[in-house]
Amino acid sequence: MKQSKSLGQVFLKDQNYIQRILGLLNISGETVLEIGPGSGEISEQIAKRCKFLYCVEFDPRFVESLSEKFKNKSNIKIIHSDILKFSFSDLKEKPVVFGNVPYQISNSIISYLIDNRAFIKNAYLTFQKEFVDKLIAKVSTKDYSFLSCYMQYYAKVNKLFDIPKGAFSPIPKVDSSFIEARFNDASLIKTKNEEFLFKIIRHAFNQRRKKISNSLSGFCPDPDFFSSLKIDANFRAENVSLEKYILIADKLCEVI
Repeated sequence: MKQSKSLGQVFLKDQNYIQRILGLLNISGETVLEIGPGSGEISEQIAKRCKFLYCVEFDPRFVESLSEKFKNKSNIKIIHSDILKFSFSDLKEKPVVFGNVPYQISNSIISYLIDNRAFIKNAYLTFQKEFVDKLIAKVSTKDYSFLSCYMQYYAKVNKLFDIPKGAFSPIPKVDSSFIEARFNDASLIKTKNEEFLFKIIRHAFNQRRKKISNSLSGFCPDPDFFSSLKIDANFRAENVSLEKYILIADKLCEVI
């Protein structure tokens, strides 16, 4: 069946990488939810290793073929749904989420999984390599961004390995990376006000060429504010760690 360009359908076909993925999935005895199973080639292998598999597919063509393919499989359920509208809270057990995510909805998927983290055990996901580089970026590196802080606040993310573009069909223009994201497993101290924290971080990165004392001057006009927190006022957004952003936000919550 021909993939849909409008849906960003790109399927992993290289058996070497499929087997590497399957070897890393910790799903024995688990309920698994697969995002966009497509033809169900990997789904079939996952179902042999887990207790129960939900296949959430948006394309009605694949929903039909998957329903026929797995009609005699008692531990597989095909669900016709947009994953961004799927209700994780309706499942009886917290699933392990698995999927090769269409590049065009990467940001939306991350936000949606974070919003639903209370109903998810962890996730194994394939994204564009450059996107993953931002998810895992450390402070003072070129890829460190709002996305880095946002993801790392809510999850511990490990890049397991890279996948070259030639392993997919149709062949995309970029390479991908396979990650494990453990939501609710971030070892970071939490902030008093998450909405305000991310407002501060986004504001800083929107003016990342400015010194932090200038980009956040509208929130903290006191020239001694940063030195009182032992933060260099000459730092730019990418030089401030997530821990320091939490310190800034929490202190501002006390004085605003």
